[in-house]
Amino acid sequence: MNSTSGVSPYLADQARKAAAAQAIDYMRRHLAEPLQLADLARVAPFSPFYFHRLFRDVTTMTPARFLAALRMAEARRLLLHTDRTVTAISRCVGYTSTATFTTQFSRLAGTTPGYFRQVARLLDGHCCHILADRLHRTTAVVTRPRLTLLVPDSGPGDLVLVGLRGKGRSAEVPTAWTVAAGGSAIPVVARPSSYHAQIVLARAHRTLISTLVDEDPASYLVGAAEVELTQRGATVGRILIGPRRPTDPPVLAIGPVGRIIETFACLSGLPQWPDSPPLPTTPTRMASA
Repeated sequence: MNSTSGVSPYLADQARKAAAAQAIDYMRRHLAEPLQLADLARVAPFSPFYFHRLFRDVTTMTPARFLAALRMAEARRLLLHTDRTVTAISRCVGYTSTATFTTQFSRLAGTTPGYFRQVARLLDGHCCHILADRLHRTTAVVTRPRLTLLVPDSGPGDLVLVGLRGKGRSAEVPTAWTVAAGGSAIPVVARPSSYHAQIVLARAHRTLISTLVDEDPASYLVGAAEVELTQRGATVGRILIGPRRPTDPPVLAIGPVGRIIETFACLSGLPQWPDSPPLPTTPTRMASA
């Protein structure tokens, strides 16, 4: 089967989503294997060309980027919850070279695997409402142009993570990202352009680690929107959020998880090590790639 032509638009859309979800499930079960586009297309089953386009339309990411995000998500979990070496973990998630794994992890997470393990373990157990309260007390300079996303379902104790990805760009990391204490309006500073915005709302009574590392479904909600930021700034209406769907990208796709955790380690006054990268002296609420 090479397409869904000849059926109603609704059934075609459902078929595309089902094919993408089936491929994602296959990725999760075979993270350690050298998966190729043709392997995933056969699972769908569609031609590689059609499957690549279908997958990107459904998930907003290419199959290769989605697979990398899944591998890094599993690596984060293993770093936090096991004492396996970085080399052993790299093999568990499909990398034959530890150096390649470390480079990929550092690019996507914002920190090295070893430093991520240290900071994540220190932050484990810290509830979001405590971190949100500390974030509320920090000051941030907001310049124009500024995009304001309305997230009416968020409360003051929630944490809202926003990632902006320039439409049509193939970068593995977001163009811009921010993390803010919950509230109805979340500001994001970025260059004027068209973006695909992804949102993760970490619930006040859960820990940040349960969202960013364990990806516990009960700990967070997700949302997405196509947004336009003009030179003078713009405001987007309601961002509908809800439980994560099988075709939603991992939390890693929102922003560099390691840097986000590092920000809150700084807010919490947690110690750092002589051989580790320095934590920011002023908590960072926004960063642009």
